Amino acid sequence: MGPESVRPTSETVHFRKQLQDPQHRRKFIHTFIIYFAFIALGISRAQHGPAFLDLAQITGSNVEQASVFYTSLAVGGLVGSVFMGVLIDKLAKHRQTLVAIFSLLMAASVGVIPRSKNYILTICLFGVNGLLTAAFESGGNVDILSTWGVGGKIFVQILHFVFAIGTVIGPLIAGPFLAKKKAFNVTLCDTHDISKLFNNSDGPMPGNFTENNVLLPGSCVPSESRIQYSYMIAASLNVLSGVMITAECFYGQPDTKGETRNENHRNPRVLPNWLQVLVLGNVAFFFFFNCSSTSVIYGYMMAYFVKDLGWRKEKTVNLASVCWAGFATSRLFCVLLDRVLTPRQLLYVSNGLSVLSLGGVWLSIIYESDSGIWICMVLASVGMSAIFPTILVYVEHDVMKVSGMVTSIIFVAGNLQGILNPLLIGYLFQTISYKWYIYLAFIEATLAFVFFLSTVLIVKTLVEKYGSPESKRTFDEKHMEETFIEQNQSARNDMET
Repeated sequence: MGPESVRPTSETVHFRKQLQDPQHRRKFIHTFIIYFAFIALGISRAQHGPAFLDLAQITGSNVEQASVFYTSLAVGGLVGSVFMGVLIDKLAKHRQTLVAIFSLLMAASVGVIPRSKNYILTICLFGVNGLLTAAFESGGNVDILSTWGVGGKIFVQILHFVFAIGTVIGPLIAGPFLAKKKAFNVTLCDTHDISKLFNNSDGPMPGNFTENNVLLPGSCVPSESRIQYSYMIAASLNVLSGVMITAECFYGQPDTKGETRNENHRNPRVLPNWLQVLVLGNVAFFFFFNCSSTSVIYGYMMAYFVKDLGWRKEKTVNLASVCWAGFATSRLFCVLLDRVLTPRQLLYVSNGLSVLSLGGVWLSIIYESDSGIWICMVLASVGMSAIFPTILVYVEHDVMKVSGMVTSIIFVAGNLQGILNPLLIGYLFQTISYKWYIYLAFIEATLAFVFFLSTVLIVKTLVEKYGSPESKRTFDEKHMEETFIEQNQSARNDMET
């Protein structure tokens, strides 16, 4: 092996040249800061699921009442998505400032949630947190697309991969601070107090309640939850990312020429109003049911596996962490598959895997196979992981430019399900059966697949026919011309060196 074996590839040389350009270097630094912020966002988001029963215990509410926390989170998210969508289109030049402001405000909202023991106040805090989180997430996605243009789809996939890394870390941070459950002799406690405890915090009395033994979260009263420390860790990371984005806004020089060039590299196709409504309506329904299925799987994992299957909290937290790990790993593979599969093909694979895996979870529960549950839950996470970033790339490449309005519609659909779904599943849990955890997740994943197929059909038959082909050709010509100029400039620089 000689020196040729370690000779850098053309891609490595190109990357090094880009880093030598101050404007490109600034874009890379900005992107890595946003990536860190999305890791912190993932940690914050993933803690709500494991902390669900503890937050119910802290506020003295049962499962149905605590489900309103998720509803409030979604209402805030809906408002935040619309608000940020309007702001980011109106104040495009101040996009990074908006992202920095919402990052810092979001950090403050994360830390105060578990400090509240009042049920109504906690609902309000979840609403505020949902508004700020959705505004930041929406702004971050548009920011990355605007920074890199159409050629930067890999950066969008990486953005959601690092978010998934945060969701793996979140349950691991939350686990040590959760309240423990222990078995105690009923004669040590007053029966009336025990009944009151179960009615207030754990829903209906368990079926295996006997004279001699009852399963309690701790002694005769719930053991103390320390989940506020977990939320403070997440809030600290969000503060750090917010400070970094703010510092970049103050000390970084805006690249107005580069941003204009990236906007020229974005999809300029213009659709008639009726076709925009039809396409975005289908995308919204697809995203509604996909988010519904995902939120049921992750949001109520603790409630279902602890209360219906009798798993320990520690075991359920481990399952959540493994699922989020599969979620993150799959998003890493999506970055690699980006060069092999088209966005449409990747969405076919992801939706199909989600539906089949949730069907496998259903069968595993029926046949009481723990190993089947673990395998199918991880596979379902893998299927769900690629859907959100890939649908953004799919719309940007095959349909139209992903503007603030488009991201608002997608996020509104995702948050609208968060208003309706928790109310529905809370009611089903309390009045019918916890088995609706898997029934509802499977039905919603199937409906998401149906609306995805409908969207593909519309794009193939109507968008390609009624979309502006002239602007598409103009876009391609502009892209080729600017690429040619950049290559010539690089060649001149090489000759000069």
